[in-house]
Amino acid sequence: MKKLLLLIPALLLLGYLTWSNLDRQELDLPTDAQFRDYQTIGIDSGRGNLIGIQPFMVTADYSSEKAFYKKMDGYFAQLKQHNWLSNKSIVVLPEYLGTWLVAVNEKHSVYTSPSSAKALQTMALSNLGSYASAYLSVPDSVKAHPRYAIFKMKAAVMAKIYGNVFKKIASTYQVHIVAGSILLPNPKVENNEIIPQDGLMYNVSAVFQSNGTIATDLVKKSFPIAEEQAFLAASPIQNLPSFNTPAGKLGVLICADSWFQEGYQVLKQKGVKILAVPSFCSVNFGWQIPWSGYSGWPTPAQAKADIGILTEGQAWLKYAMGGKAFTIGNIHAGMNVFLKGQLWDFGFDGRTTSTLSTKSYTDNQEVSSSATCLWL
Repeated sequence: MKKLLLLIPALLLLGYLTWSNLDRQELDLPTDAQFRDYQTIGIDSGRGNLIGIQPFMVTADYSSEKAFYKKMDGYFAQLKQHNWLSNKSIVVLPEYLGTWLVAVNEKHSVYTSPSSAKALQTMALSNLGSYASAYLSVPDSVKAHPRYAIFKMKAAVMAKIYGNVFKKIASTYQVHIVAGSILLPNPKVENNEIIPQDGLMYNVSAVFQSNGTIATDLVKKSFPIAEEQAFLAASPIQNLPSFNTPAGKLGVLICADSWFQEGYQVLKQKGVKILAVPSFCSVNFGWQIPWSGYSGWPTPAQAKADIGILTEGQAWLKYAMGGKAFTIGNIHAGMNVFLKGQLWDFGFDGRTTSTLSTKSYTDNQEVSSSATCLWL
């Protein structure tokens, strides 16, 4: 009887280990990295260009490092074919592009799940030991412990793949890349690697230089929106870095940060003339709905009259990069791109917006992939 009692837990453990490791082999699915639309603004004067990529991502693109690299490289190869790339090119990718590497190397059911909540639940259950360890490390100030724990659990592999892929692409095509954003706990750059650490979780963008090195200063979001505030920290706006490139001094504002004048003031003091804004709108046709004001932060007094009057898209053009880059930051050129795709139950919207001094331009793609070239 005692032997039977000892055997039952062993069998249960064996059954769990078998289930948790089942169907984790690499997916071998075709990937579509074709742009549906190209837009060119200005002419090549030899001063370089700012290129915005709005990729169309699906869950299988995040199943392995190989799949993610194949999708990204496919888009850059097309830019090369269009003769858009040079050592004075800066390529901008959207917010959260690297975030969904959280799903890498997981069970196939994660990629076919009908919802992100179900996918994350499967990840937690099939990695119980790692998840429990990450859960115990959640800082006291974090409200959404499960979300923090999932990203902390996968942070090391996420950062490794994100770094590997964009270092290789930057050096292959000899361009600077603002590689969208990724969620990582208290990351730093050391020995040309992005290293997650213990501590608060941030929405982070890395800049990859044309020789394949990672700029040592990471850009951390300063104004996380309402949905992010339960598990993401806000970085002091005065910590915004700037980056020297062959095309000019570059600054990065992650999504909602582009709505606040403080960021432009910091970048102006640092002499920034080129701006990248990686963004994400998680509502289908979200740019067409009435604007509800700033998310998670007080709406400035001068903007309150436009709540419910402007659409979300009109508000982006008026109160984000299009309305502030030149007038507040004295920034010469800017590029704002959004993520597109079919990822679980997320919605997608937003259009690439470019600015050149006082003029703004938007592309025509609401739901598909696009590439925009702004000649400087």
